[in-house]
Amino acid sequence: MHGLLNLIYRFYPLLIAALLAAGATWLERTTRSPEPIADTTVSQTPDFIAETIRITGFAKDGELRYTLDSPRLTHLPVTDLTHIEQPKLQLIAQGRHLRINAKHGEVGPKGEQVDFTGNVEAEREGTPSEAPLRLFSEQLTVWPQEQRAASNVPVRLTQGETRADANKFAADNIFGVMKLSGKVRMLLASRNKRNP
Repeated sequence: MHGLLNLIYRFYPLLIAALLAAGATWLERTTRSPEPIADTTVSQTPDFIAETIRITGFAKDGELRYTLDSPRLTHLPVTDLTHIEQPKLQLIAQGRHLRINAKHGEVGPKGEQVDFTGNVEAEREGTPSEAPLRLFSEQLTVWPQEQRAASNVPVRLTQGETRADANKFAADNIFGVMKLSGKVRMLLASRNKRNP
């Protein structure tokens, strides 16, 4: 018995320390707040919404390059994407205008890319010797500063009585050469016969 008491006295400080550690662990676990559950709606919460907006871009020389109008704009901070309703983009180059309308639009970070979806219609202004050029598609991506556009879904182009249908479309210079690819069908307007 005497040996048991000596053993307890010898390990008494260690036993107290172990009991305190166990108590502290239990107390920490019972008072810990539960881990927050990831809220997926946070990433979809806009940081600002604007109505009746106009975004304007200028070239390095200060010339007006483009305007983008929309009745409603919503910006999502996590993805840095801006959703626009009924966008109307007007590009200006060499004194000519290109107008693009759609049901929806999405502007990428820094405004470098605009994706149009739903009943996309584009019209490039004509000249005295050239009829306006019109494009119809369900999707069109435009890089306003670079004056480029592309679509990976079927498009229809019309100019006067000339019509072209293609699976894909690209224009490195919106006011210059355009490339049609995939299954391409063209209907060329007949030219008037010259008088002898």
